[in-house]
Amino acid sequence: MALIMVIVCSAGATVSYDADKTVTIDSSETVIIDGKEYRYENVLANGKEIIYIIHLTDNTEDILYYDIGNNTVFLNDMPIAYTEKVSEDTVDEFKNCILPLAANGWRNHDTSNHRITWVQGVTAAVLAGVIAAVIPGSGKLTVLAKIGATTLGIVAGACAGGTVKCVAYTQVLLDGKVQFRYDWTFKPSTGESYGPYRSYQL
Repeated sequence: MALIMVIVCSAGATVSYDADKTVTIDSSETVIIDGKEYRYENVLANGKEIIYIIHLTDNTEDILYYDIGNNTVFLNDMPIAYTEKVSEDTVDEFKNCILPLAANGWRNHDTSNHRITWVQGVTAAVLAGVIAAVIPGSGKLTVLAKIGATTLGIVAGACAGGTVKCVAYTQVLLDGKVQFRYDWTFKPSTGESYGPYRSYQL
């Protein structure tokens, strides 16, 4: 079993990478996976979200970017994964895997199904970013913690595709704010099913 340890989480910081370019770090997460330390930085640059995966142990860096318009995930400017929104009818393996919630204040908002494919052999850290790209309110750290880095590493090497189902619910809090809840399940093409897991977002 992989060891995943959260070291620090920060938000709203600004960092200058060179004299001409200043970007804003929307959030930062540092984790230890199987003895190696990684830092994820969600960077907003020119209106686009870019994920820096910094390997602190090896002193290397990968840049992950999800181009929503083209449904393509890039790693270091190379396309390494693709997403496709599919209808409920084409995702037979997910039928009845997430049951509607009882009347407990949550209302069904919508359901989405995404088929994702990736270059076989990507790292667990990268695959977590690919899966998180199609799940609102779920960061890479959430995916790593829920599914597990060891499992993601095995899946990344064993196949090159899978499907993510996400059911969104809403509820109105006492202060009038609307809270979103996302129940999501990941099923790789090897046949296993992981989830449903829950993520929340205000």
